[in-house]
Amino acid sequence: MSDPTPRFDPEVPNDRCVRCGTPTPPGVSLCATDNPGKVKGPSSTQVHATILAGIFGGAISLFIILGAVSRPGGPYPVTDVAVSVATDGAPTVVAVVRNDGERWGIANCRVTRDGSPRQDDPTYRTDRIEPGATVELRETVPPVPAGTAPWDPERMTVRCS
Repeated sequence: MSDPTPRFDPEVPNDRCVRCGTPTPPGVSLCATDNPGKVKGPSSTQVHATILAGIFGGAISLFIILGAVSRPGGPYPVTDVAVSVATDGAPTVVAVVRNDGERWGIANCRVTRDGSPRQDDPTYRTDRIEPGATVELRETVPPVPAGTAPWDPERMTVRCS
């Protein structure tokens, strides 16, 4: 009976059996002793495609789950805005924010000087608002830097999203 182990040629690149370490032809992962039925293993393309499909499947699943979990509530209409100014010129804003959506949410509210949004407008977050519920936002707005338009209590607005 002939020896089932392939001959080792130092000039030809080869692999090794993953079980016993015997030299095997390139691309063969098991020697004849450990694979008597000559069952072929998956090719490297199949292995890489399976890994890539798993990564894409996991990423898609993650985006679907995150989308379902993080859907915001809202819209958040603002009612009953009251502004009082302290002696240092810093106004205190009190606004009632309602969640008109079907899910709970946290509103991001922007206080503007005159209804026109600016980059330096302060923003605040409300507490958790259940659907149909309201929450009171009470914040003391910091004084404006020198050289910018002052706070005008009559024209200040609060917008929430």
